[in-house]
Amino acid sequence: MPIVQVNNVTKVFKERSNSIPVYALASVSIEIEEGAFTAVCGPSGSGKTTLLNLIGCLDRPTEGTITLGGEAISSLPQRKLSALRLNKIGFIFQEYNLIPTLTAIENVEYVLWLQKVSAHERRKRAIEICQRFKIDKLVNRRPFQMSRGQQQRVAVARAIVHKPSIVLGDELTANLDHKTGTELMEFLRELNEKENITFLYATHDPAMMKLAHRIISLQDGKLINEKAAIQTDL
Repeated sequence: MPIVQVNNVTKVFKERSNSIPVYALASVSIEIEEGAFTAVCGPSGSGKTTLLNLIGCLDRPTEGTITLGGEAISSLPQRKLSALRLNKIGFIFQEYNLIPTLTAIENVEYVLWLQKVSAHERRKRAIEICQRFKIDKLVNRRPFQMSRGQQQRVAVARAIVHKPSIVLGDELTANLDHKTGTELMEFLRELNEKENITFLYATHDPAMMKLAHRIISLQDGKLINEKAAIQTDL
């Protein structure tokens, strides 16, 4: 069974000034298999971020249904959506969203703290993942004391430390130079291949699309193409 099923999903926003409906997504249907490494591509305004927000339980569709891990999430109450976001989904944001007053290891621990994991256990798990990500020398630094590439690695560690079912990323490399961005995406693909972590990320960068196993193309809120990516080593 696919980990995510999006069935005929439409998302409409209304402009307050004139109430004209804006279709961010229009009758989109896709499936994401467990262990997939999938890119969602398209120009600005194509609906990439809206799709991620709907799958990530940050918003609800106007029409259609979304299933995550076999559970229909489109009509769940907010309390259950919050629990799903906390326990089943990892987020990597374009701006990283690290908490500036916390150290790197405290940022990594944050989701575990929300899950009420004991202090000893969450520190143990955070240290282990920081070592794996080769950021253990950064654990006592705050975000302003790290490069953007280092901040991004901390954000990735935070996104997967609680072992989510799927990790969602929005324009992960937009603020990174090509070399750093490629290194990050290759690192994520390695995690995907070695640990079967499911990744779905939005990008408009052709180089980042080439690292995906599959590409979903959107334009004006509509699914226009879906294909396997041509694998290359960048």
